[in-house]
Amino acid sequence: MRNKTLYIYTENLNFFYRLNKELRQLGVKFTILNTTAKIPDNLSLILTTLSEISNIKNSYKDLKVLPYSEKTSFKKYILKVLSAYRIGYKESYSHLIFSIDPGSKYIGITIFLDDFYLMSQTLYEKRKFIEIIKNYVNCFQNENSNVLELTFKFGSGVLSITIDLIKEVYNVFKNRKNMRVFLINESKSSKLKLQLRNKGISKHEISALILALRHGVEVNESNYFNILFSFHYD
Repeated sequence: MRNKTLYIYTENLNFFYRLNKELRQLGVKFTILNTTAKIPDNLSLILTTLSEISNIKNSYKDLKVLPYSEKTSFKKYILKVLSAYRIGYKESYSHLIFSIDPGSKYIGITIFLDDFYLMSQTLYEKRKFIEIIKNYVNCFQNENSNVLELTFKFGSGVLSITIDLIKEVYNVFKNRKNMRVFLINESKSSKLKLQLRNKGISKHEISALILALRHGVEVNESNYFNILFSFHYD
C-alpha cells in the first residue's frame, strides 16, 4: 500500500480531532468511515484506536489496521501513518537517510525511508536537531529486527555548524553499526532551487533535498574534523 487513501474509523472525538489536524497539515488524503458502514476490503489502511479495534470483526485480505494506543506517542503514531501512506505499510523498515542543510539561522532537513521521500522540515533552533533525529530513529527502529541503517548527508556551506551537528550525531550514536556520514558539496544548486520553489517547502528543505541526490565525501568518527577543514570543492 503506497499513496492509497487512508480510512479513519473511530468514535473517539479527541483522537479524530488530533488525527484530522495532523493529516491535513501533512497533505495526506483520507476518508472518514462511518462506524456503522461496511468496511471495504482493499489495498489501504484503516486508522482507529486500540479500544475500537475489536469492532473490526471480519478478517480482511488486503486492508491493514493501524491502531493508536494512548500509552504510545502520538507523534510516533503519525510518523507510522505517514510512512505507510508514502512508502508502504511494513512491520519494519531498514534504512533512514537524513539530508541536512546547516544554515546560520535555519536548518533544513529532508528524510527518506527505505529510499522513498518521507518528509522535510525546517528547524529554527539548532538545539532541537538531535531531538528530531532521535524521534525518527526511535520510531522506525524495530527491536526485533536488524539494526536500522542510518545515513547522514551534511551540506558543507557553514562549516562551523556542520562540525557541531556531526559531533552531536557521533555523540548520540556512538559505536553504532550501520551508520554512514557524508559531507556534500553545496555549490551550483541555485538553478535547481529556483525550479522547486513552488512545491510548498522552504528553500532550506529544498537545499537539503538537493544534497540528498549527491554523493559527497564519506567521513568517520576519527577523521571528520580533518576532512571538514581540508575539504576542497571540485
